[in-house]
Amino acid sequence: MKEKTGLLAAFGGLLRFGAGMRSALALIALAALCCSSAWAQERTADDWVKMGEELLFNDSLEESVEAFDKAIEVDPQNAEAWRYKALVLRDQGEYDEAIAAFDKAIEIDPQDTNTRVQKASLLIIMGRQAEALAIFDESTAEVPEDPEERFWQSSAWRSKGNVFAEKGLWNEALTAYDRAIELGSGDPLATYAAWSNKGIVLKELGRYEEAVEACDRALAAYNESPAMIGGEPWLWKGEAREGLGRLDEAALAYEQAAAAFELDTSAYPEIAKFWKFKADALEGMGRHEEAAASYERAVEAFEVEIETHAESSNVWRYQWMGESLEALGRDSEAETAYAKAGELGYVG
Repeated sequence: MKEKTGLLAAFGGLLRFGAGMRSALALIALAALCCSSAWAQERTADDWVKMGEELLFNDSLEESVEAFDKAIEVDPQNAEAWRYKALVLRDQGEYDEAIAAFDKAIEIDPQDTNTRVQKASLLIIMGRQAEALAIFDESTAEVPEDPEERFWQSSAWRSKGNVFAEKGLWNEALTAYDRAIELGSGDPLATYAAWSNKGIVLKELGRYEEAVEACDRALAAYNESPAMIGGEPWLWKGEAREGLGRLDEAALAYEQAAAAFELDTSAYPEIAKFWKFKADALEGMGRHEEAAASYERAVEAFEVEIETHAESSNVWRYQWMGESLEALGRDSEAETAYAKAGELGYVG
């Protein structure tokens, strides 16, 4: 499923209305077509996959599953139908069923790097990092010539970097992000997150000048294709500039970050990390009362997320919740959260 990002957040009302209208039309079309047995008998599996894609793009998850199931009924060996079904099941929180659907797609098309990377990314969400790393290692063993395959291999390297960063393996993370950037060269979607994540790792290492440069590269990729979340590199850049003692420049970066996360929290109030990052930016600007309110929202949202996700996948949630609690002066609760993050494998 296509992830909604900063550009969608900026124009959320208008775009959600448009998507809703498209969704309604797609549902009407699907209902009408399904009522026509003659039409249904004439349709190929690819026809059903295309219908499912349209429904999926418009957030009609249950209806899209019906379309993908129709595709599988027509052609049980249609790997794309199985892959899309896996994505929908993932977005519905049916993780075990999603893994089974991914496995079926991989069984049919073992060479599809896209499906393997998506499965591995879900395994990370489920807290099964070791299995995910094994898939990433296999998927990055040889550099493909096909541009699309290189795109997915770039994503695999970036995800590997994220796992390494979670474990405090900073040098390994930087190497992985560099490979992601190299393989995604020329594609802003492939390089944006890798540059941004490299920026935060360099900041954590105290390599502030390099961190600022990495964040600038991320923002350059964002400007080329602004269909992504834009606040994080501004935040890392602000913190790196603060580390360099360039406080006026840091304040400008924090201002940009706060504006971006204001859009994100408005569009996605249930996502905890947006509240936390918004609070960090506000705190960097000295707007303490607003920051405190945002940290409170972050803690509430983290608690909900932790309850609804696999325990072993909550490393960063506990760490970030601890930072939010510490900023609020709730030190004993912060220590408990930090301890839980460490128990799950976080190395700070």
